[in-house]
Amino acid sequence: MTPGDLNGRKVAVLYTSVEESLAGIADEKMRETMDLAVSARCVTDGLNASGVAARYFTFGKDVVALADSFRSYGADAVFNLSECPMNCAQKEPHAAALLELLRLPYTGNGPMPLAVCNDKALTKRILASHGIATPGFRLYAGVPRDASGLAFPVIVKPSREDGSAGITEDSIVEDEGGIKTRVEHVIEKYAQEALVEEFIGGREFNVGVLGNGTVADPYRALPPAELVYRNSRWRICSFESKWDPSHPSYAEIAPQCPAEVSDDLRAGLTRLTIECARVFGLCGYSRVDFRTDAKGRLFVLEVNPNPDISPDAGLARAARAGGYSYEALLLEILRLAFARGAR
Repeated sequence: MTPGDLNGRKVAVLYTSVEESLAGIADEKMRETMDLAVSARCVTDGLNASGVAARYFTFGKDVVALADSFRSYGADAVFNLSECPMNCAQKEPHAAALLELLRLPYTGNGPMPLAVCNDKALTKRILASHGIATPGFRLYAGVPRDASGLAFPVIVKPSREDGSAGITEDSIVEDEGGIKTRVEHVIEKYAQEALVEEFIGGREFNVGVLGNGTVADPYRALPPAELVYRNSRWRICSFESKWDPSHPSYAEIAPQCPAEVSDDLRAGLTRLTIECARVFGLCGYSRVDFRTDAKGRLFVLEVNPNPDISPDAGLARAARAGGYSYEALLLEILRLAFARGAR
């Protein structure tokens, strides 16, 4: 199948409403940045402009009604942008599972990689078992009596959140007392284990990857991007720097794509990205995040199935650097979904 074969296909663009989650955010620009409905409209408009018959649907609380609406529309496939069904990020895999039960082709990753990669500690254990370097870590379900064993500084974050939720500059701590204080904060606020990870203070990269890992559609790494920290007071990409346009770090941490890297570093980023895609069984589109240490060694921080696909987000930026317009990227992701078929 080629992108031209998608003309006239009926595609349901499925997203989850986050209005309840955004209710406490007063800043209008921040609300718009985080609103998944904005991404859904961009995807729908991009597909329609490319000859696909697209319409967006909200993943509400009545899944039977949702299934009926797909049938009434005559959907040939679903462009899956569902991130938090029932207002719960941990239920992201459930949306993909529902689409499988409905026997509808859908974009992006399946339930297994979505579930596994949402669990940061499990992801790191799998990486380590395959010989892929990842920062040393500990997982705490309670405040530890003894927090030794890791090299300082460390970063403390929720173990099962995404979008940098729970990560601020205060997440980086320099001693055992700081670990205990921050672990207690994470457990109380997010009702989940705290991941304590050795902080790698070098350059930060991310690499998008397209493909299904098949002979017909092998994995293809997009040009690497680097997060450039323009002000030394910022050491991490925090929740505020990612989502809050009014926060100073929002403008002072800027992506550069393609990144200015040596041929060897580019080759290493590409090789590890494709290896991560293979290990986790990724399909459609994903992203892998890296940092280098003082010796230039690469460490995988996270594996991100179905990253943000907004026109101004990192994946679209990397795709443009790789020769894809936004519409061409959407068509390629949709083509990959049809190539896999109903799962």
